[in-house]
Amino acid sequence: MRAKGANIQQLLLATALLAGVCWNLARAGELREIRVASGPTGTRAELQLDREVGFDVIRLSGPERLAVDLPGTALRQGLALPAGAGLVRAVRSGHPVPGTIRIVFDLADEVAAIRPHYEQGAAGPRLVLEWPGERLPAPAPAVAATNPPAATPRDPLAILTQGAATSAAPGPALPAPVPSTAPPPVASAQAPARTVQDIARNANLRPLVIAIDAGHGGQDPGSRGPSGTREKDVALAIAKELARQVDAVPGMKAYLTRDSDYFIPLNQRARKASAAGADIFLSIHADAWTKPTAKGAGVFVLSTRGASSQRARWLADKENASDIIGGAIPGGGGDAVLASVLLDLTQSGNLKASEDAASHILGKLATVGNMHKNHIERANLAVLRTSDKMPAMLVETGFISNPEEEKKLRDPAFQRKLAAAILEGVDRYFSRQSPPGTLYAARAGASGSGAAFGGGSP
Repeated sequence: MRAKGANIQQLLLATALLAGVCWNLARAGELREIRVASGPTGTRAELQLDREVGFDVIRLSGPERLAVDLPGTALRQGLALPAGAGLVRAVRSGHPVPGTIRIVFDLADEVAAIRPHYEQGAAGPRLVLEWPGERLPAPAPAVAATNPPAATPRDPLAILTQGAATSAAPGPALPAPVPSTAPPPVASAQAPARTVQDIARNANLRPLVIAIDAGHGGQDPGSRGPSGTREKDVALAIAKELARQVDAVPGMKAYLTRDSDYFIPLNQRARKASAAGADIFLSIHADAWTKPTAKGAGVFVLSTRGASSQRARWLADKENASDIIGGAIPGGGGDAVLASVLLDLTQSGNLKASEDAASHILGKLATVGNMHKNHIERANLAVLRTSDKMPAMLVETGFISNPEEEKKLRDPAFQRKLAAAILEGVDRYFSRQSPPGTLYAARAGASGSGAAFGGGSP
């Protein structure tokens, strides 16, 4: 009788174990696709999953690798691993322990990834890993000329006050460099002409990093114009044009938070910019209103005391809803985090810096077309809340809900004018308040004038 009871007990235990295995198999996640791409924002890897699962990230050196472990996850049958791109040389997979998939990214350089995070897409959640944009090239070894001409400046920064030539593509019209009274240096086969970028690298100077955030994206189209123009497309086109013009200016380098059509949670945008070492954060949008007659550009900064107008409050509600549309799930303790961030902003003076920079951009935008308001507006904008280390603002380039402005916002020529105006405002701000160690600061110190670098016409 006792033996029979033991057999029944063993049978029940085996049944329970089998049921547990089946339940675990049924709940196992599936890694459906891996994508790797490289662009102006750096290198981006996406792991497409059927549901969010826990993950561990392991950084390895000698050689440089980044491994992502996904417990309780299986590879989709027949899944092909992508080729390398950008910083990622190759992608491999393995099983460190049963039931865990390991994805290994072989890296070409020692660059830390931005904190991995989930983003929601039409195909389900994707685990995103990003490595910031390209580093500056290593300083080129200086070539000493035999018997250098007496007219050649001894101080490597002196050339910055003489309007050194640059091979960059044409940029926006900016104030001309300070003219030099010294005769031009004599050409030498041993000492080829050096550009401003060469001087900056040899002097260990860094460029100003201008973070440009194209609003909305992916499953979040933003506002739509009467003809169907989507805000996300207009914002991306203007952001790319602005980045092109920024990169054409010696002493500046653009960083795009997104360079194609995908969604980024609002609280990740400024964090990405900060991880890339940005000196300023510009979020590009196109406004909308219930009446089609509303028109004009505008500039908004973060508010600690509510919105500055009914429109500003409405704008904040509309833009902050992007996370709901995009599928991002805000974390807990948002109010406490916001209060802490705002306190830090107030203490560090970043709100004042944002207002100063915004005022310069506002003034330059006024030369391009209509302004909705002739002063900076303030609103509790989620996209600006995490910008606690740099001046930040949201730029409304016009009203997409206005048929005339919708047409202009689609026009590449008008987009170039908008980008040039924004860039001139940024240049004006940094010419007066240059961060130490930048090419702008070195030139301001060398010339004593704070004049901006020249760039040409857009």
